[in-house]
Amino acid sequence: MCNTIFTVTGCTRCKIVKAFMKETGIAFVEKDIKAEGKDEFQQFYTSNRKNIYRGADGIEFPIFTDGNIIRQGIGPVLAYLYSGEKLDGYFSVGTLHREWVDGIHISSGNPGYAEDFLAVLRYLKGNSMKLKLDTDGRNSYILQMVLDQNLADHVVMNVLGPPELYSRILGEDVDLQDIEKTISLVPQFPEYQFQTTIVPVIRHNREPADISYMTPEEIALTASFIEKVTGSKKHPYLIRMFQPREAGDNRLKSLEAIDPKLLFTYRTAARSFQVFADLERQ
Repeated sequence: MCNTIFTVTGCTRCKIVKAFMKETGIAFVEKDIKAEGKDEFQQFYTSNRKNIYRGADGIEFPIFTDGNIIRQGIGPVLAYLYSGEKLDGYFSVGTLHREWVDGIHISSGNPGYAEDFLAVLRYLKGNSMKLKLDTDGRNSYILQMVLDQNLADHVVMNVLGPPELYSRILGEDVDLQDIEKTISLVPQFPEYQFQTTIVPVIRHNREPADISYMTPEEIALTASFIEKVTGSKKHPYLIRMFQPREAGDNRLKSLEAIDPKLLFTYRTAARSFQVFADLERQ
């Protein structure tokens, strides 16, 4: 099968990807799902349903395939066309529309390909797209380059927890100086937000595992961490509720969700250090 791109009539993101392929000499066949490509896409979707994300607003386009791989959405498609699988992790299917592109993850890609990652961001910005990036604090030097080159319009930092729990929550060793550097950079972007999910923490490595949710005191320590690094109590700070059914670790799927009534205790604790702390709407 040749390079095929499934598009929708009038789709700006599709036009941007097609322009990139033409500029870089990548041969392709276009299938407009609102026109001659409708039946072929239905067959393709039926055969590859598990590899195509369908959100509340429907299926995101463009969708690219070379017969072996499938990439969906402007970020993942451009990343694959630019560098093959090297940029996997940096981009996923986004949820924002019009001029905004999200699903861009500073901390999830291979830092050895940072320059390729930045090149994709530059191409998106050069086509008048606004970029929303997220980070958990790792790869702060990449975020610094994004800032220096004015490549992000909105940055969300998932501050996973207080310093003493960061590695345990992430499941790998982290350089706290890297995390602190990211915290210091985030407020320098045009729009930004800090957020923390009240996750369950595996307290002891034994069977059965000793698992309990982060406490209000630990959320307070997380908010205090942000204050100490930035010198300010006045950042947008969102406290999010953990959804056990969405957990990747099977040990966490059977947990009871936190009683929503208890969330106000977490917010009160956080506001001692971040006065704009608020709860995610359920």
